[in-house]
Amino acid sequence: MKKLIALLLAVMVLFSLALTGCKSETPNTPNNTVSDTPSTPDDTGDNEPAASGKDPDRLIKIGFVFSAIVSTDAWAQTSENARLYLEENCQNVETYKVENIAGGADCERVMREYINDGCEIIVGTSFDYVDYMLSLAEEYPDVTFINGSGYETAKNMSVYIAKLEQGRYMTGLLAGKMTKVNKIGYVSSIPLPDPIKQLNGFAVGVAEANPDAEIVTLWANSFNDPTTEAVCANTLIDQGCDLICIDLSSSAVAQVCESRGVMFIGSSVDMREFAPTQQLTSNCWTWGPWMAEQVEAVRNGTFVGKWCELDINDGAISLAEFSDKVPQDVRDLVADAEKRLREGFEVFAGPLYDNTGKLRVAEGEVLSTEDANAMQWFLPNVIDNWADKPAD
Repeated sequence: MKKLIALLLAVMVLFSLALTGCKSETPNTPNNTVSDTPSTPDDTGDNEPAASGKDPDRLIKIGFVFSAIVSTDAWAQTSENARLYLEENCQNVETYKVENIAGGADCERVMREYINDGCEIIVGTSFDYVDYMLSLAEEYPDVTFINGSGYETAKNMSVYIAKLEQGRYMTGLLAGKMTKVNKIGYVSSIPLPDPIKQLNGFAVGVAEANPDAEIVTLWANSFNDPTTEAVCANTLIDQGCDLICIDLSSSAVAQVCESRGVMFIGSSVDMREFAPTQQLTSNCWTWGPWMAEQVEAVRNGTFVGKWCELDINDGAISLAEFSDKVPQDVRDLVADAEKRLREGFEVFAGPLYDNTGKLRVAEGEVLSTEDANAMQWFLPNVIDNWADKPAD
């Protein structure tokens, strides 16, 4: 397990070096229909669009490859929502999707089938697809590749992600105000820098709203393992937590909270259907409008492969409708936070100390994007249950 985590961390560090917003640099390392069938990376930062010479009114086929079954995976659902958005809002677009495709030979096979069927754009949803996309991007320079997560781009390949700590900060404010016992549970996936960044964003909000509240964290060591996630949720509730937040893709924790009458905050999409009486809100991630812009760039021959870290002003970060349980003063607090975020408020502004007392961000400073995306530490109100945490 330690070797796996170390390998993943090394990859994520490479990933984090480039997450400085939409940028072209890469790190050194008429009817819309749907069917259920189916250049080397530029390290110079000089990605430029190539004139396509194609009819701008042509039909553009787009193939989506999902690493999970959409109906059982909230992360996959965010990209499915983007696909549906393209169908509803883009002219002369035809989309296709294939679900439950692992990284490796299978994902390459599906992508090649899409290309052979005339797809101009391939959209992937898994970090495991990146290397295969890069290879295909070199082989097929007239095809555009877009992936949700990753650490490299090419002239014809972009990666999208979001400044997810913004949504977590708002839900942290909510959680801090809503807990009655000052003990909040948080079930996350794998202790990689991005999930840790999200947890710390949540922790900043909790601390601001309620300095007496603590966040007890359990790691499922998977992005979608309903059995383990349910165990984590029950454990946290048995330990006295009266509110659970997740950074996971399954609905298991939502269902546990609903059955046990414990408040719940969801992730990726609105999970109200799984916890209709207990969900307070969900962190929701939206890619559709941005992806529609990429489709139009392909249509017009102006697409450029980029890193894109989308934020609240891009429409990528939002919260689901509040439950009736949330009082007006708490709604107002979150609304004010949203306004501040839109005006440029940074979640990780100093002074910030970790839970060992070490100063991480000095007063008057802001944590750099690079450091925010390489986090291996926790804020003081986080109770750390990461057994294999590396030495700092």
